Order: sequence, then C-alpha cells, then structure tokens
Amino acid sequence: MHIIIFSPLLTPRIKYIFNFIFKDILRAEVEFTGNSEFFIQSEHAKISYADRPLGDELFFKNTALLLSNKVEEPKLKTISFGDYIVPFPVEESALPFDVFAASFFIISRYEEYLHKEKPGDNFEAKNSFQYKWKILKRPIIDEWALILKNMIKKKNPSFKFFEKKFVNQPTINLTLRPDVPAGFLPKTKFIFSSVFNKKQKYLSTLFDDFTGLGTDNKKVITSLDILKIQPIYFINFIEDDKNRLAYEKSKLLLRGKQIGLLKPCSDKETSTFLKKDLIKLGKLQNSPVNLISQQLEALKLPACYLNLVSTGITSDYSMGYANQVGFRAGTCTPFSWYDLELEKVTPLNVKSYSISDTAIHYLNITDATQTISNFIDAVKLVDGHFYTCWHLKNLSENVKFKKWKAIFNEMLKSAG
Repeated sequence: MHIIIFSPLLTPRIKYIFNFIFKDILRAEVEFTGNSEFFIQSEHAKISYADRPLGDELFFKNTALLLSNKVEEPKLKTISFGDYIVPFPVEESALPFDVFAASFFIISRYEEYLHKEKPGDNFEAKNSFQYKWKILKRPIIDEWALILKNMIKKKNPSFKFFEKKFVNQPTINLTLRPDVPAGFLPKTKFIFSSVFNKKQKYLSTLFDDFTGLGTDNKKVITSLDILKIQPIYFINFIEDDKNRLAYEKSKLLLRGKQIGLLKPCSDKETSTFLKKDLIKLGKLQNSPVNLISQQLEALKLPACYLNLVSTGITSDYSMGYANQVGFRAGTCTPFSWYDLELEKVTPLNVKSYSISDTAIHYLNITDATQTISNFIDAVKLVDGHFYTCWHLKNLSENVKFKKWKAIFNEMLKSAG
C-alpha cells in the first residue's frame, strides 16, 4: 500500500517537497497523479493538494508558492500554530496553513536566494524567518511530517510506515601539518618558505607545540577511536600553490577513516583549486576520493553549492550556522539540494548540522550540555540525524580545552 497524491498541476516543486516529506522523512511510497477519476477510484491512502477536495480524502489547500517557477519577494502572511508562528495560512484545509509550501520555503532556503542580491552581506540566523517565527531550534519539517503521519494513520489505520532510527554523527575538522622533507636542500627550502609564507602557518604550529598550546592530532584521533565512534574528519590543507607539500604521516593516521574537504567555498577555492584539494584528499587514502565537504565559515547560497555541484562533490555537511544553534534548513533528515534558479533537484545531498562548538563557545559546561541534550531529544523524537561540528583541537587533553572535551563526552552519553 502506498500514498497517492493528487494535484491538478504537478510542478517540480510539488514533486520535490512531497517526495522529501513522505519518502525521505516518513519512508512511505508515493504516487503522483493529475487524473481526478483515477484518484477517486484508487483504494490507496489519498492526499489531495488543490483548491478544493475531490471527496473525503485528506485535503490540503494549495497556495501559490509551489505552483510558481519564479523566485520573487514573497508577501508572507502568518498565523499562530501552537507555541510558534507559521506562514501560508489557509482555510477549509486539513491544517490551517500550507505545510508543503512552508516546508519548501524553508528547506530550499528561498529567502537566501533573495538575500544573495546584497553583495558582501552574510546571511545571519537572526535575519531568518525561522528565527522570527520561533522555529529555528526545532527540526520543524520533521515535526510537521510526524503530524501528517498521524493524520494518515488516523484516516487509514492499516497503513504501514517503514521504521527509522536516530543517528548521531559528529564531524571534526582539522588542518593537516605537512611533513618536513628529507635532505638538506629540500628541508632548507621548506623552512624558508615557512618563514616568508604567512599563509602556511607551519612555524606558528611549532611555536604552539613549544608553548604547550599545540594539538597532537594523532593523540586526539586515537582517543576518539577508543570511544568507538566514527566521526567524519574534514581536512583543511595549508596553501601550497606549487604542490610541493607531502602528508605521508597524516596518511597513516587517517587510514580507514571517513574524510572530506574543509572550506570548499573559501575565497581561495575557485573550481581549479577545489579540484586540486580533492586530488590531495584522494592521495591520503590511495582510493577514490570521498566527494564530501563542509564549510564552517559563511555559507553563501546558492553560489557555494553551485560550485560544489560543478566540481562533482555529492555530499555536503555545511548547512547550518557556525555561530548560532539551530536547523538552518528546518530538518534533521538528509535531503537533495533543490536549485531554485534552475528549478530542479541536484545530485548534492545535504546533511544539516544543528550545533557547532563555536555556536556554544560562550556557554558554561552546564548550559552547553543542556542545549545539546535538548537538541538530541528533539531529533530523537522524529528519529532523525543529529549532526554536530567540532574542532579537533577542542577535543585534546590540553587544559585550555578541557571544557570542550567534557561537553563532547556528555553529548556522546546523551546520544546513547
């Protein structure tokens, strides 16, 4: 048994958001039709998305957003729904707002396409509609999907949904230290380039080691292995225009680990540089490169994702706010990025993180732990994916970072 969905006009936006909610979140099979006779005669669970119902099916009144193929400044009306605010109010519908238009508006980052017309101005969490509607800290689309699931079960008691499980996936980012080359002449050139190339930062890492502020990558990664967790390590490479630096020691350290590229959308990362860094990433494992990435600095949409797609990256963990906890895309379920400029689903699969160590930087241990626990509970409620971002140095045994190690360990306990 599956769900049959009727809409007199089946646009790419409609198919995308219905597939995401019912297939990706609720794990149900769906069928679309614009044939009213076929829909009425079907014995499957029925949902219609139109301006009026066809019978006694679950009816959701449509609004203009999903029928359009334009990106234009919306004239959003809102209403209260429980303890928060929702857009696209409707009447004589199964819900008092267009849940599908609201979900699409949030997950497509529609407002950020409008914001991109303001050059040099980064999109901040406090400027988002989710922040204003008091839903930023909730995986709101997954919560709405759960409401829809209960409505379908009530209307069709025998309907079965496939089970899902909660997933905890920490991600850890680090900058690799290159190997010092053997031989007097290569070593001398390396040292001189380190002195005069400020971007390389090799000497500053040596100074940190000398003062006790440095991070022993091997020691930290080994300690994480003992915890029996499987984080994804996102790698930042020191700038190396002539491609002379080697990472053989790091290669051994990261053997068997899942790795990706950090900062794929930084100022230096044109398509050419991005491809070069992906080649370096592949050399770390002597295997086909993991085409995954993470951007913890300002994520500029859609430019960053267009760059990733053109380079062949297929999975990204950048969707979030580095300095604010919350669900930037409104979901804790991986989703395919929908490009509003081309009006099509792209091959880029997006995993949205809700917490980074920079976002809880100024909280004490108790408040930070409670914040993380609240997010874990919210994600567990909908059997979603809990993605977090951490700097490797913050998980070291250095006294300076003791707070972060304690918070990280408490997160693992809470996630179970």
